[in-house]
Amino acid sequence: MLARRSRLIQSSINSIIGKRVWYSQTTQEKLVFEKLSKELNPSNLRVQDISGGCGSMFAIDVTSDKFKGLSMIKQHKLVNEILRDDISQWHGLQLKTKSK
Repeated sequence: MLARRSRLIQSSINSIIGKRVWYSQTTQEKLVFEKLSKELNPSNLRVQDISGGCGSMFAIDVTSDKFKGLSMIKQHKLVNEILRDDISQWHGLQLKTKSK
């Protein structure tokens, strides 16, 4: 509950200062966040461990200009390729992508 509040507070701060990126708290969330940030330069990114903290299932919501002109399937394939090594160790992934 505390980690969730912390994320909500951080997102509120980011909205106030005009930064539309969500930052995460767990080590695994940070790793995924950094990989996607580096490759996609997103305008909006949220990474959340939804497995209860064990790092086996994630919800990712990402908006990037790199998705322009790509179908949703191709957008998801791009994210899957970036996170290929990580995904192979996960139980599941909820992924939402959109272009800016």
